[in-house]
Amino acid sequence: MRISRLLTNLSLVCATVLICAVSAEWGLRLGRRLYPSFYPTQMGWVGQFQNRPSTTFVVDPETGWRMRPNNSFAWVIGREEQSYRSNSQGFRSSADFDKGDQRTKFAFVGDSFTFGTGVTVDETFPALLEKGARDRISWNFGMPGFGVDQVWLSARHQALPLKPDLLVVGLVNADFERSQVPFRRLEGFGKPTFKLVGGRLTERLTEPAPNALMQFLDEDSRAWAMRRQVMQWVGFHLGWGEFWTLNEAIIAALREDCRQAGVPVLFVYIPIKGFKPFPALEAYMQRTGAEYIDLTAQRPVPPASIYLKYDGHLSAEGHRYVADLIENWLKAHPPVTVRAHP
Repeated sequence: MRISRLLTNLSLVCATVLICAVSAEWGLRLGRRLYPSFYPTQMGWVGQFQNRPSTTFVVDPETGWRMRPNNSFAWVIGREEQSYRSNSQGFRSSADFDKGDQRTKFAFVGDSFTFGTGVTVDETFPALLEKGARDRISWNFGMPGFGVDQVWLSARHQALPLKPDLLVVGLVNADFERSQVPFRRLEGFGKPTFKLVGGRLTERLTEPAPNALMQFLDEDSRAWAMRRQVMQWVGFHLGWGEFWTLNEAIIAALREDCRQAGVPVLFVYIPIKGFKPFPALEAYMQRTGAEYIDLTAQRPVPPASIYLKYDGHLSAEGHRYVADLIENWLKAHPPVTVRAHP
């Protein structure tokens, strides 16, 4: 009798949960205009897609992709068309990066904000820190679409081997979400992706396709997307959960690589248009004593004009704003500035 009653209660609980889940899913679908952010997450799995051909980017086995070497192309951002050119190494520069350069060398890693989507190469904050200073050289390794994991790998495999005097890491809130995605559908490339196994970063290799239910939840469920966004909110604000611990481990690995290479590192948090703070990241940087610039902590608050009018990327004014913050940091942090401008 007790077992029968237990099974009955369990069935009622399962039925209630199922009804609530279906109701939530149906409600979010009907209210998609009110809840556009709860679009299916589409995280996917390693091996789900093959790389697509691209006239602008090529596969990079260490980071996922980079610019096609010695190539020029144009993108329309909002209503503006901008040209982009790569050097023979596949980075946004008119000249190759030379390890033997005797000037003070600044290396920059990051995503499209560091790359300079929407502005000319001379207007990017890496270029501005070099401009007018004959004793400086800036190397921009930033690449559109990169996640925190790719930013780390770019530092490890591309920037640090050239022995820069300073590594500047540009971080954007969207980069942290990308660390859990093995394939970037917008760019059409797979990327290295990691998981924590026993507290250690382990690369995710080819994975079997999930069952039909999990595929539906990932590809089509708005309720599942809402759940994932709640988990991300907890990670952003409280520093809890897999979303945060994975990215924290990646940042720690990047810092350890810099320590072993003897290269100081400066982190710069650049929020996407909307100026969303990142309490968990700020708390981590303070707790670990990392060098850190947070645009959301600046007073007075930067004007809206630091972003492009029709896009969330930094405008030329925004790149100048970031360059000035880094410049001020440099003046306060010798010996990095031994050969920097007065």
